[in-house]
Amino acid sequence: MALRSKVARHQARGFGRVLRTALPTLMVAVVLAGWSSPGHSSASQTTSTTTSSDTLQKVTSTLDGKRSVPLRTHWIATPHPAGAIVTQVDFLIDGKLAWTEMNSPYVFGGDDDGTNLGYLITTWLTPGRHSFTVRVIGESGRAVSDTVTARVAAAPTPPTALRGTWTRTMTQQDITSAGLTAGPPTGRWQLVFDKVGAWELDPLGTGLGTQYAVTGNTIKVYAPIQEAPCCSNGSGGIARYGHHGLGGFDCNPSGPFSSYSWSVHADTLTLTPINKGCPSQEAIWAGAWTLQSPTPPPV
Repeated sequence: MALRSKVARHQARGFGRVLRTALPTLMVAVVLAGWSSPGHSSASQTTSTTTSSDTLQKVTSTLDGKRSVPLRTHWIATPHPAGAIVTQVDFLIDGKLAWTEMNSPYVFGGDDDGTNLGYLITTWLTPGRHSFTVRVIGESGRAVSDTVTARVAAAPTPPTALRGTWTRTMTQQDITSAGLTAGPPTGRWQLVFDKVGAWELDPLGTGLGTQYAVTGNTIKVYAPIQEAPCCSNGSGGIARYGHHGLGGFDCNPSGPFSSYSWSVHADTLTLTPINKGCPSQEAIWAGAWTLQSPTPPPV
């Protein structure tokens, strides 16, 4: 069976993680934000090798031609010609490895075997210019690449009432109420809202981040945030708020979109599902959260 970097499910945790096989360097790459040179509009730079109609010649991406990258977008690489044999596709941000795909379609953030396409979420990048590179390695070991330099905007700041670290104890009853027989680990969870995302911090010392937006008393929850390669056993990923190996997703690579009504009274945050994304996320989010710390540590 061909090596794949698609979805791997943690049955014990109920979380989706990204399966990484081969390439030990994937486990140590951490994406660093922003030192692209100013003074250039969006530009693509492609190196190529050619020998026959089936040999990898070039690669294009959905970011080609863009002068700015929105906070959430699909980033997909397309090797040429279509029949070229590809061993892997790397996605790099500011020269640092952020994602690797082994099988078509080559989507940053994963794709559930061609469906539920993942997203590039830029909330963790400093506002300004960054380079976005897709690098394709062909059967011969030679590589072709395409680089786009584009701006990213500043991420919105969460409402004052939501800022801080919230905690709740998730029970088996929460899992059952969400329609699951088994799910994410029960125990003490933390939820932190900052400019980058909403961080679900599990009882095992790991977790994940998800893009969100607040409109009135509604929290709109979008796709998982991927900053660095993550693997099925929890290694890799990033660290936030004392938790390590953050990455992956609790529904699927695309999110999917969900929403919750929210209210804060004294030190209690109540989250009620409006548009349900998936049972695993509902089991974690829905309920009453107690304020543990009013101001989250710096990101």
